[in-house]
Formats: sequence, C-alpha cells, structure tokens
Amino acid sequence: MKTLPSVRTTAAAAFALTAAAFLTACGGPAAQDTAKPAANASAAADGGARTTYPAQVANCGRTVRVERAPQRIVSFFPSNTELLLKLGLGNRIAGQTWTNQSPPKPAYADAYRKVKVLATGEISREALLSARPDFILADGEYQFDGKKLPTIDELAKLGVPVYIDSAFCPKTTGTATLDATSTDLTSLGTLLDVSAPAAEAVADVGKRLATVDTALKGRPATSAAMVQIVDKQLYALAGGLYSDIVRRAGGTNVLDKDVPKGSNFAPLSVEALAKRDPDVLIYHYTGDADRAASEQWLKEHLGATKAVRTNRLVAVPAADFSELRAVDGTLTLAKALHPDAF
Repeated sequence: MKTLPSVRTTAAAAFALTAAAFLTACGGPAAQDTAKPAANASAAADGGARTTYPAQVANCGRTVRVERAPQRIVSFFPSNTELLLKLGLGNRIAGQTWTNQSPPKPAYADAYRKVKVLATGEISREALLSARPDFILADGEYQFDGKKLPTIDELAKLGVPVYIDSAFCPKTTGTATLDATSTDLTSLGTLLDVSAPAAEAVADVGKRLATVDTALKGRPATSAAMVQIVDKQLYALAGGLYSDIVRRAGGTNVLDKDVPKGSNFAPLSVEALAKRDPDVLIYHYTGDADRAASEQWLKEHLGATKAVRTNRLVAVPAADFSELRAVDGTLTLAKALHPDAF
C-alpha cells in the first residue's frame, strides 16, 4: 500500500504538548463547531438513516467514539482522502498528509486538489494542531508514538478520535483481507453520518470484485512476487492484504513464507527472490522517478529470473493497496496477471 512505515517515519523529538494546549487548539470535546455538513455529506439527504450520537465502533482493538458528527477531519494518506471524498465529505476535511505518496486518482482529482495539504509527508505536531481536528482517519498506528504526535489513547481523551485502516491494524496486519475496505466504509458511515453513501460504496466494491472473480473463474493461479525497493534494500510484501489482493487477482504470492507471521513485509535477499523465480514481479513505487529506478534495479539484480527475462514486471503505486484503491489495485493486477481474461 505504501512506503514501508519503518522507512517513512523518522526519529521524533519528545512530545511536550499539554492536554490543555491541545484542547484549546482542537476545540475539545465540549466545543461548539458552527460548521454544518453539506447536503451531500448527510445520510438523510439520500433517504438513509441518520446516525444517533454519541456513536461508536470497534477498530484495531479499540472503541472509537464520537460525540457528534465530525466536521474537521484530518486524512493521513491519499487513499483515505479519496474514501472521504467518495462518501461526499469534501467540505468536512480540514486537511490531508502524505500527499507525496501518490497523485490522486482521476475520478477524485478536482475535489482532491481542493483539500488543504497540511504536510506532503509526515505531519508535525504544530501542523496537526493548527488544523483543529475533531477526527483523524489514518493509514496506521506508527505515527502516534507519543513523541512527535500524541498516542491514539491520548488523542481520544482530548476529544480527537482516531480511526485506523482496518487492514493495517497491528494485530491483524498479517491476516487482513479485502473485506477490510467494506468494514471501514460501514464503520465510517456510522461515525460520520453517511451511512447511505457508505452502503452504496460497499455494494459497488462487491460488484467490482465479483467481476474479477467471474473473469478469472477456472484459471490457474500465476506465480508472483510482490516487492518494494527502499534505499537499495529489497523488501518482500506478503501476507495480509498484499497476498489477498494477489490471490483475488488470480495469483499466488511466492513470498508468503519469507515474511514473519503477523507481519506483511520483511527484508529480502536477491538470492532468495531469484530462488523463488516467479512468473511475474510486482513492484511498488511512490512516483515516476521511484518507478524508473526500481525497474532498473530489478533488471540489474534479477536479470536471470523468468519475470525479467519475459518482461513481466508490473509496476503498481504503493498507495493502491488501501481502502477503495485496494479494489482498483486488484482489478489492475488481475489484468496484468491474466491479460486475456478481460
């Protein structure tokens, strides 16, 4: 889905923000926000049921509770911003981060560019506070370390609930599946009072994946390896959502045994990958320069493998493996693994 968390995060300075300061900046749980959701951001506008507040859902072993419909949402990661836009919440997004990980999908480009960029990469404490968030939708827990940013529990106590992409909950990262997208849509529909558009999105996800299943029915799986190169180090991407996407796209991830149980990535030697000798090499990239450099690296170091010799290198944006983009990524990958099926 993304540049590896261990690479993307940096050493953080000690977190010295007091609860009082954070409450002042964010408005606190008792603050009155005069902003009102637009008609397209309300379930009632589509004839759907309204959320009764306070509302809560389970997420990553925690209870995420909101006292009222959030009006200042901060999105951590492009795929999360697009999900919020899909639900009609553009006017309730206070800002976004990690925009350097991927340009927006064409369908969301115009609305995406209207969302304020708080940080192109990792967000600072000051930038987060200045956005006055009352809800955070994040791609993982790794940033909330209590140093550079508060912990998730600290934020909850200060009236700023954090919802994490279900596919990247620490305890289920190694077992997550594409079902996580529908789980998140349903949960966010409840928390953000957009149950009707969320239900429509869930139905659309089901239809699109069913199209893939029908096209690939009866076809043998293609052996594939999903990798990412970061600072000239090769990583295996396997287990959890990564391998489920490969499987749903009509492949078998040959690196499943190269990643520790409970994880979804691990350093990988060139020799180990060459020994697996997959039919297809799938590699993540974060931009045009990274894509070109990664392809060149693979050709130089794995030129003897079947995938390189037959030119079956499949480049996929790292951001395409989360939320609705995971569905897009599955369809794209299925077409690459089985081009004659579509």
